[in-house]
Amino acid sequence: MTGKFAGLELEVDRSVKVTILHPVSRQPLRDADGGEAYIEMHSGDSEVARKHQRNVARRRIAMRGRGKITPEELEAEGVELLVALTVGWRLVALDGGALDVPFTQDNARDLFSSPRMTWLREQVEEAVGDRENFRQASSTN
Repeated sequence: MTGKFAGLELEVDRSVKVTILHPVSRQPLRDADGGEAYIEMHSGDSEVARKHQRNVARRRIAMRGRGKITPEELEAEGVELLVALTVGWRLVALDGGALDVPFTQDNARDLFSSPRMTWLREQVEEAVGDRENFRQASSTN
């Protein structure tokens, strides 16, 4: 960080690994070898997020005469933001079993849009919005 505001800046363009917590026990999900599950994400303040939000704004401006935005469209925009912010992952099943789903944008879209995965989406949304996770010394949530 350089410049006259360097002492106030956060590392928002650096990704962090968000540890996935079990939805009931709130303990980190781990595989049989003890490896933690995580999703690596950019900050909601990152340039990636800002670029995505500008594209959404452009789309909305272009749609002005069409009418109001539906709740489904708002939900889809939220999913697309998470897809854009996702860098990669290491997934583990709730029982600790292997879950070999490679990271792709399509797989991320499926993950974040599934009603059965709302618990995970909420964890990720909270993490990308928590600026504490993007302090210079921070590397995990």
